[in-house]
Amino acid sequence: MKLIIVILFSLLTATAFSQNKKSKIAPPPSAFEVKLNEALKLASSEQYEEAGQAFDELILKEPANGDGYYYYGETVIKEFLSDTLSNSLEEMAAKAEGLFQKGIQQDPTNVLNEIGLGSISLLRTCDTIAADKHFAKAEASLPLKAKLLSTRDARILTKLGTVQLLGSVVRYNKALNYLNRAKEIDPNNALIYLAIGNVYMQKNDGKNALANYNRALSLDPKSPIPKIKIGNIYVRATNLNAARPYFDEARDIDSTYAPVYRELGELYTMAGQFQLAKTNFRKFLDLSGDNIPAKIQYAKALFRSKDFGTALETIEEILAVDKSRNYLYRLAAYSCYDKRPPELEKGRLYMEKFFENANSASIIPRDYLYYSRILFKVAKNDSLTLSNAFDAFEKAYAMDTNNVSLVSEIAFNYYYSRIYKKAITWLNFKNRKGKSDKDDLMLIGKSYYQLGEFTNADSIFSKIIIDQPDNMQAYLYLARTASSMDPTSELGLAYPKFESLVEKIGSDTVKYAKELQESYTYLGYYNIQKEDYKAAKLWYKNLYNLDPSNKQWQIQSLKSQALIAYKEKNYMEARDLYSEIKKLDPADLEAAKAIQDLTKAINALQKLNKK
Repeated sequence: MKLIIVILFSLLTATAFSQNKKSKIAPPPSAFEVKLNEALKLASSEQYEEAGQAFDELILKEPANGDGYYYYGETVIKEFLSDTLSNSLEEMAAKAEGLFQKGIQQDPTNVLNEIGLGSISLLRTCDTIAADKHFAKAEASLPLKAKLLSTRDARILTKLGTVQLLGSVVRYNKALNYLNRAKEIDPNNALIYLAIGNVYMQKNDGKNALANYNRALSLDPKSPIPKIKIGNIYVRATNLNAARPYFDEARDIDSTYAPVYRELGELYTMAGQFQLAKTNFRKFLDLSGDNIPAKIQYAKALFRSKDFGTALETIEEILAVDKSRNYLYRLAAYSCYDKRPPELEKGRLYMEKFFENANSASIIPRDYLYYSRILFKVAKNDSLTLSNAFDAFEKAYAMDTNNVSLVSEIAFNYYYSRIYKKAITWLNFKNRKGKSDKDDLMLIGKSYYQLGEFTNADSIFSKIIIDQPDNMQAYLYLARTASSMDPTSELGLAYPKFESLVEKIGSDTVKYAKELQESYTYLGYYNIQKEDYKAAKLWYKNLYNLDPSNKQWQIQSLKSQALIAYKEKNYMEARDLYSEIKKLDPADLEAAKAIQDLTKAINALQKLNKK
């Protein structure tokens, strides 16, 4: 999302007004223009609350000027994009839309607000048809003759180009068409080249992006923005050493420009130099005024850099003196969950406080997602909390039905919570969306197995083996399923399944030792049941030799072999086998007693034989 912010709103970093291309000397700015540029400078420094106050004052003084409404609405969109963690799309879009509509009412001939309404259509639902109706009204205001075009017309075209990058369907060609027309009208306007560079940047065309940013820099060498843009090209390429000089140069151009310190903070975070990152984030805070709005920006920057502990401390400092910003409870809850170790109970309380005061428009999918994850982890054996966790998971998905990874998360959590029917439902739902992974079918089969629906389980595992012939877990569960369908082993349903698993594993005994242990155990047991003691001994000897370091398996093997010897009335062999067990585990009381009993039996038989 940060890239989108950089791309869309570089134009807010400079003054809203530039001189007419025919004028050799720019006229002095009006009082309105001065105040507007002051508000835009605050927005450029991401001081959104102060910018909002400045716009409110501006509109109050000059309610008939549509520019005030447009740039205020554009700033609201920028604020939303700058932090989708804390801002609701619907809430912010509604606010911006209201400003654009008011601007049209107050100043019907000012087409900037039509562009604003079009941008809302793109941002909300990517409705290009509705958006283009507004854009057409803006275009219709432009003179047909090139000689009549002014720098204000260039600004209209620039805005038309910039907003084409909003929404999920990005229209690069349309954006470039508008921006190139703007460049023809006002070829020495650095802001236009920045906007063109942004389009290429989003297209992953670093070469053309760099060329346009360099052109902007040559036209406006006193602006730090082109340097930051160029630095971001290298950050995106993860060439942090190449990026840093550009951010340093941007800072040298204007050491009071707060966002450059945030960029440096994020760069150092990526480089793992967390102390330098924190120092620059702190400088960002100081230059932003070190007031509550600035501290909020600082906390958000810390959160983005994954310094969740310090982010939480900063938020709690703010909440101690000002509880009016409900979204801070959300960010506090997120930080509680993400910090290590997490503070889940505190996060739960913060999230519930947020929901208590939030209206439906301000709630975003991530709110329910974090809440569900917190509840899921604290639930333990509390069935009500677990139920509430899954309610929240499903609400999160209902708000963002394109989130396939969330479908997987919900399904897995149902499975590991042993709510197998729900796990099957969600995994099948994921499959119907055409987004299934190869392991999903295995979980469905395991769920049927745990539910005792062995016919369904058998069908699933058989299908997996056909599709994934090297999936040993599928062979194992197919054998387990057959064993469950034939619990007394009278039908021998599982015998060929376990034999097939052993054959499939072959010599790869280390990797699949556990699967072989289970197979050897079953196959040995089955042959004991069938009184084929010779075959049973072979399987148990395989178990003994499977892993020389696993005494438990060796003892299991020896006990089973001793049982066979006992059934064969070979008491001396049975006693010798129990003696081997005692060597492995001197504390084995069962083996000690068996040795005593067998010794008595052997002695008794020897006495009988002497008679």
